[in-house]
Amino acid sequence: MGSPVQAFLPVAVGVIFLVAGSVAVEAAQAEGASTGGGGAIEKRLEGYDIPNVVRSRFLGWVRRSLTDRIPGEETLFKQYIDEWSFQFETLSINGITFAINIDIDGKYPYDITLLDTDCDGIFETKVEEKPGQRVDLPIPECVFRPVPVGNR
Repeated sequence: MGSPVQAFLPVAVGVIFLVAGSVAVEAAQAEGASTGGGGAIEKRLEGYDIPNVVRSRFLGWVRRSLTDRIPGEETLFKQYIDEWSFQFETLSINGITFAINIDIDGKYPYDITLLDTDCDGIFETKVEEKPGQRVDLPIPECVFRPVPVGNR
């Protein structure tokens, strides 16, 4: 088996664009989430169920640059297949997981993105897209603030 990057399946960054400081989720909702013909944005304060990483098979990882605020390739993408054979990936910056992309139909691109907008571990924002749709989401500001290792 090759390196983790070689084993990593194609990363679907093109589905949900996470852009630091672009459009706030509330602003995207107010605009009807129409940026690029995008899908529906839903919020649930108690959060959405997320895939169980412990019960999932790790496929690989890759680092990519999603923002100019941190030099280099700051975003860590980790890709998994869960116990029901759904593929998903986690996105993290500075050790904080802020987004999860989920593939439910087995075809590129990812179908659902869950976003933790305040870095509290609760993924309260859900974006569900159809093929050809796109919603630009901001990278949460909280991932840019250093967090002590014991508090992650």
